Amino acid sequence: MTQELDYIKLADSDEDFTELEALINPKPTPDAQDDEGFDELEALLGEAMADRKTTEAVKQLRAKAKGGFGLSTEDQGRIRAWELAKEWLPVANTALFKRYVCTCGFHTTVFEGLMLEQRHRHSSHANRWTAQEAALASLPNKTAIRTARIPMCQRCAASKGYSLVTDLEWQV
Repeated sequence: MTQELDYIKLADSDEDFTELEALINPKPTPDAQDDEGFDELEALLGEAMADRKTTEAVKQLRAKAKGGFGLSTEDQGRIRAWELAKEWLPVANTALFKRYVCTCGFHTTVFEGLMLEQRHRHSSHANRWTAQEAALASLPNKTAIRTARIPMCQRCAASKGYSLVTDLEWQV
């Protein structure tokens, strides 16, 4: 409304229309041309949109897995990479051993694998361990032992009538 009034005032007089043109087509100021803040904001918005798209893709893959459909190794890798980046914080490298304890008291310990201990980002009481091929140098090392009770070991086998001389060897 004020622009119309200004236009009417200028039109009634014989003044130059430069003021009217300045209102209709403002010239960009040097500050408006050098708005680097908008570039940073656009980059941040682009990251957020890409993150949202990845989150939605992971949700769809999880729904597919819950529906009983198998996931490809590639899809499993995508889910794990997203979880590592967004939901689970790495805590420690863990060497997992299994200790077999016989009823006679003898025990033997076997290395089962290298695990990555992780803590949930939103719940400090939720931990998980996932298999990994190599230890991460930036994390501390821990040892975990799982114990299993067994009814017979290599020491008491002979007393129960079994020989450890191999009759048959099974490949695992």
